[in-house]
Amino acid sequence: MKPSILAIADSDSYLKLATSFLTRLGPAWDRKVYLARTPVMPTAEQIAAAFEGTDLDPDALQVISVSQLEADTVDEDIVFASATGPVVAEIYSRILRTEPVDGRCTALISALPGVAFPATQKGWNYRRAGDAFICHSHAEARDFSFMIEGQEGHQPTIMVSKLPFLRSAGFPPEQKQVVERLVFAPQAKVPAQEHERESILLALEQTSRMNPELEVLIKLRAKAGEPQTHLEAFPYDSLFEKLQAEQRIGADSRLRFDTGSMSEALTDGSALVTVSSTAALESLDRGLPTLILSDFGVSAQMINTVFVASGVIGTLDDVIGLSFGEPTKAWLRENYFHRVDHSFAQSLEILAHRARAGKLLTDPEILAHIRRQPLRHRLRTTLPAPLVRVLVKLRHHYRHSRRNGANSLS
Repeated sequence: MKPSILAIADSDSYLKLATSFLTRLGPAWDRKVYLARTPVMPTAEQIAAAFEGTDLDPDALQVISVSQLEADTVDEDIVFASATGPVVAEIYSRILRTEPVDGRCTALISALPGVAFPATQKGWNYRRAGDAFICHSHAEARDFSFMIEGQEGHQPTIMVSKLPFLRSAGFPPEQKQVVERLVFAPQAKVPAQEHERESILLALEQTSRMNPELEVLIKLRAKAGEPQTHLEAFPYDSLFEKLQAEQRIGADSRLRFDTGSMSEALTDGSALVTVSSTAALESLDRGLPTLILSDFGVSAQMINTVFVASGVIGTLDDVIGLSFGEPTKAWLRENYFHRVDHSFAQSLEILAHRARAGKLLTDPEILAHIRRQPLRHRLRTTLPAPLVRVLVKLRHHYRHSRRNGANSLS
């Protein structure tokens, strides 16, 4: 009898992780994907992009409420919580509360959809109640191991796999430097300032004008106002319209915006530019010239310290000059381009068989941990997006007013 796995996703990037992860497991597993009904649910176009290139049927995708989940509603050996932190915590809580502590039959695993370096305690805490946490590089696994070293109580087993949408078995192919299309991959959270994002658009416009034969594409995760994993304060398509209205970019601009899958954008002859998007790894994986912008810093805040010593960090001036570096083999080996053996798949199968045999145990401390989860985490998994945004703004306003009150007393 095949081992079975249920992936539960909530946003566009996590749905892509779920579908590509299950595709890599292959038909030796019974596989199913659910989409949790949350404020960050992907659009129909984003769903289609997440299923593109997989062996899964998008028509079989089921949309569920997280409140439906409990031991009696899940038949699979493993639940892969491929979702944002609060949703993972709620999935784990509902399964663990309804299964016997000394004979649990559902294994709980999770992962992050892209670069997870440096490790963060906040992201780990959401996923701490699971049986396993999947890292996608040796550097990530070490960083998470160092972070939790000495911490008492249950901690999930750290497994090392590979980002499932990367095709290369080990090192990617050598780069081809003939560039016919330049793709910019935005990241929702960084850079955070409006003027920084405008400087990127202005540099891309200059690149387009200096290279008339070059196609310049801004590959959006979502159009302004559409849902995505992280809220974007200054969407690039809105900023482009603003710059045109201010006549800082001409009406005859050849910059093109598109959504859809990254694999469609990263064709032969393409090059990729980003501040920190996981799309950089997809580009390197295809042997395409790739550049990580350092103009706004290389730091944990910019989510790009993982690219230190990679050989592909550059500036907007390098973009304009179409100047790209070569990735170093030492960096590739430690970061996402290690050669994969069969140990991860075997470990996952063992976990599935232990679950089916009812041999999983739930630490009492973990049950206490999930009961202490803040109410706001559970609300974020169920309330409509506009109401969540209102509550977040009220919370920020409350914190700000408290800080100002404390300062006035000091």
